[in-house]
Amino acid sequence: MPGKNNPHPKIELGLPDIQRQLMLVNRMVLNAGDHEKQALEDLSLMLAEFYSQLQHQKQITIYRFAAKTRAKAD
Repeated sequence: MPGKNNPHPKIELGLPDIQRQLMLVNRMVLNAGDHEKQALEDLSLMLAEFYSQLQHQKQITIYRFAAKTRAKAD
């Protein structure tokens, strides 16, 4: 739930979560067709770089920025 000082919902994420996602994406690359393969390889590279930059932290917070057209009821 967003607080008064920060209106954006946040996600607490641990480094093992990033590692799991990276392994899943890498498995998907092996079975992907040509159309999907490049996007998945780019995602894999981004996750690997993200992981290596954050290795010294135990947990990170990611904020989801809502679109301006998003309804208040969400």
